[in-house]
Amino acid sequence: MSRSKDDLFATTRWSVVLRAGQADTPRAAEALTELCRTYWYPLYVYIRSRGHGSHDAEDLTQGFFAKLPRLESLADVSREKGKFRAFLLAALKNYLIDQWHKASAQKRDQRQTISLDAATAEARYAMEPVDTLTPERLFERQWALTLLDTVMHGLAEEYEQAGRGELFRTLRYSIAGEKNAVPYRDLAAKLNVSEEAVRVAVHRLRKSYRRVLKQEIAHAVTDADEVEDELNSLRRILSET
Repeated sequence: MSRSKDDLFATTRWSVVLRAGQADTPRAAEALTELCRTYWYPLYVYIRSRGHGSHDAEDLTQGFFAKLPRLESLADVSREKGKFRAFLLAALKNYLIDQWHKASAQKRDQRQTISLDAATAEARYAMEPVDTLTPERLFERQWALTLLDTVMHGLAEEYEQAGRGELFRTLRYSIAGEKNAVPYRDLAAKLNVSEEAVRVAVHRLRKSYRRVLKQEIAHAVTDADEVEDELNSLRRILSET
C-alpha cells in the first residue's frame, strides 16, 4: 500500500521530535541529535556575532546542545507544528539569556554533547565577510549555506552508490549554472559523450538536486506546505547575501 504525503511527513526528523511520547523518546532524541549535528555551525556563527569570543562560543554551543536533547525542553512545542530553524534559534536565544543571568557556565554531560570541530569552526568564522548583517541574518545565511552543502553531499553519495560518481563530479557545477561551470562541449569531450547526452545528464542532475533539496527541507518542517515556504525563504536569504 502506498503511503500518503502526510504519512511521509510524519516520519521526518523534526516531526519525530515534535511527536515524541514516552515510548518514542530514544527515536526522537536520535532525530534531534542528527538535526543538531548538521546545523550546529549557524548557531556558532550567531553566538560569535553576539560578541562572544571563540572559546566562549564553543562552550556555549556545547552547553546548548547538552541541554537540548533532554526532551522536557520540547514540551512547549511537542504538540504544535513548527520549523526546526525557527525553534532552534529561539531556543538558543533563551539559553543565552539564561546563561547571562546565571553568569557562570554549567557543567556539561559530555555524553550528551555534539562533536564540534572548534578549530575548523573558528577558521571558517574568520573567513566570514565583514558586513552589517544582524546575528539573526547571519544565522539564516549560514543555515542556508549548510543546507545546500548537505544537499550536495547527499546527492554526491547517491551518484557514488550508483557507480556514477565521476559523472557527478564532472557536472556538479552545472546544477545552478555557476560562473565556473564548464561549457557543455568541453564536458562532452571530457566524458566522451555527445553534447545532447550532457544536456540530458545535467537535466536529470538538476531534477535530482531539487528532489534531495526538498527532502532535506522536509526533515526540518512538519507539513508539506511548509516545504515551499522554506524554499522561498532559502531563495530570499541567498539573494540578500
